[in-house]
Amino acid sequence: MHRICTRLAAVFAVTAAVIFGFGVFGRSIPPVLWQWLVTAAGLSIGFALTSVYLRPPPTRHGFGAAAIALLAASQVAFYLLVWTDAKQRADLWRIWWGAAVPSLVAAHLRLLRIYGANWRSRFGYITATSICLHGITWILLVLRRDMMADPPVWYMAIMAVPGGTAAVTSLIVFYRYRKLHAGEPSPIPMWLRWSAFGFSQAVLLVAGIYIGRITGSGDTLFEAFPSALAGMSTEEIESSVRADAARLKTVSAGMDELVARFPGLRAQLEGAMRGEKREYMTAPEDDALRKEYMTFLTYRSALLRQVAMYAGFEAVRDPALKARCFLVAYTAATVLFESSGRLVVTFQDWKEARKKLNEPDPRWGISAGMFDRIASGIGAGSNAERFEEMAAYFEERRPLWREEQVFPPEELDWIEKRIARGIAATRALDVHTHRNWLNRVLSKVKSDAYSPVYAVQSQLSEWIGDTRVVARRPLIRESQISELRLKMQPGDIILERRNFFLSNAFLPGFWPHAVLYVGSEEEMKAMGLLDAPDVRAKLERWRKPCHDGHRHAVIEAVSDGVIFNSLEHSVHADFVAVLRPRVSVKQKVEAIARGFANEGKPYDYEFDFKTTDKLVCTELVYRSYEGLVHFELAHVMGRDTLPAVEIARKFRTERGTASQQLDFVGFLDGRPSEGEAVFAGEEEFCKSVDRPREFHE
Repeated sequence: MHRICTRLAAVFAVTAAVIFGFGVFGRSIPPVLWQWLVTAAGLSIGFALTSVYLRPPPTRHGFGAAAIALLAASQVAFYLLVWTDAKQRADLWRIWWGAAVPSLVAAHLRLLRIYGANWRSRFGYITATSICLHGITWILLVLRRDMMADPPVWYMAIMAVPGGTAAVTSLIVFYRYRKLHAGEPSPIPMWLRWSAFGFSQAVLLVAGIYIGRITGSGDTLFEAFPSALAGMSTEEIESSVRADAARLKTVSAGMDELVARFPGLRAQLEGAMRGEKREYMTAPEDDALRKEYMTFLTYRSALLRQVAMYAGFEAVRDPALKARCFLVAYTAATVLFESSGRLVVTFQDWKEARKKLNEPDPRWGISAGMFDRIASGIGAGSNAERFEEMAAYFEERRPLWREEQVFPPEELDWIEKRIARGIAATRALDVHTHRNWLNRVLSKVKSDAYSPVYAVQSQLSEWIGDTRVVARRPLIRESQISELRLKMQPGDIILERRNFFLSNAFLPGFWPHAVLYVGSEEEMKAMGLLDAPDVRAKLERWRKPCHDGHRHAVIEAVSDGVIFNSLEHSVHADFVAVLRPRVSVKQKVEAIARGFANEGKPYDYEFDFKTTDKLVCTELVYRSYEGLVHFELAHVMGRDTLPAVEIARKFRTERGTASQQLDFVGFLDGRPSEGEAVFAGEEEFCKSVDRPREFHE
């Protein structure tokens, strides 16, 4: 029986490899094949584990039956997650994980037993205990309320202890078996052993290259750049160094003033989050942090340029000019070290801010992982060593330079004081060097491991979101869209539903989609929106016709990301409602400008409202009106999010009260049985909140 399971495992492994190869060579995998790919991989793993359970020598009946039962439960849960809408149920994910981990532990123990492990010996007891404890630490991860949250570093360290012990003792068991049974056939088939050996060598090679790549230092301050000074004349260098020495004072003063605000900014943001008992930043808080961070990066860039420019001071022949080049380079370096260190010390132990500062943001020109690179660079041994070498060089030659007056006395006084302050501050900073290095490495590992998972998830989600279940035209006619437009104003919130899309079965509530209405350029001009910097920066793209030939009129987040779209294309649906926030024109300008700022960001298939580098449709509305209109987040699948139906529910709950923040504008109610949509009133719209979320045909 175990031979049949082994062959089936090989067949399904080859099937999965063929599908994956098809995707690699074809540069894409048709969406439906993703399900077949993971199904084939799951079957291969299932039959391989069953083969291990059934191999001689015989095991205890209870152990084998329990292992196979757990494996069967994990397989059933897995295929339900892959093929049905049960993937929305957190309990099913927990069942799958809670059954899969023990079945893997059982297979590990069984494999060691096949190779002669004796559980009654002290060594065998340590091996079995380590394997079981490691499995328990993995199971506990999924029992948390927010099972998608990153585990703390201390917990990962605890997991590593039994995991490392289990790995070492397992290798010893295999070594002992090989030594005692030299010349005898292995209990594992030859083809499987050679496959495992080849796979392990490939893994070691890739792992070695990967680890070497990710464990290097962060940003290196004193790179061995080709000296720009070598190709410049003495007059050019003299002119450049004097201009940069004057500029350095301005940059240094600005940087000092900026980093002095960091502790207060943290206290303000952290206090607001703690006071409102939330673990995420609001849009104004996010903007406040990013504005200061971008200012820091701008000053940092200016200082890095000066360091890079004059780090090749040895190429300058004139001794006095060489000294001036060194002093500018080292003064810039000390300012950079001190300010970067103060940034890192302020935010290194605040998880939410650190995650936020590591987010990419094209609008601000911030790349992913920037904070971790800065933190790791501050603690890099090469940077610290070079910094101290330059400090010694400075101390040795300072008396001579003062005597020769390489700079006027008042300038030299400022330079010496600034360098001395920078050296002292840098040496006193409590930068968590090893912890920052570990955080950067772990973040890179998690990011690299997550990228293909997210790609599969997004491919599947995009396929679901774009799949129609009914082939017919939308119920709302273009003439009705034109009539509805006459009632609308810039800043309105549009709720939409298309009955014929499969995604309706996976999203909570009757209303699955939300859109921000911007209006025409004439309306934008009348309210002063064209003067907003974020709008002005993207106005040229906004003015271009939409792909359907109509004018852009809305901003929405769809599978392609946050895009400009026409009203005609966006609301050509089956059900559409329009709500108007009770805010001033100035506040609407602010909200729409935020929407423009988010245009171009990718779609967030995780529905994670704690991050802003990717957005879902309702998060676009939420972020645009954050601080202006209060939307209560709902806890769905371990995440705080805002289903579109909750916007409708907010209107129904607050209607007629002093706290009402949304007004009713219009409702086009689809009538599938009649093949058309009709205008309906507030009462019908309020009742729509309780309609079933399915296809509603």
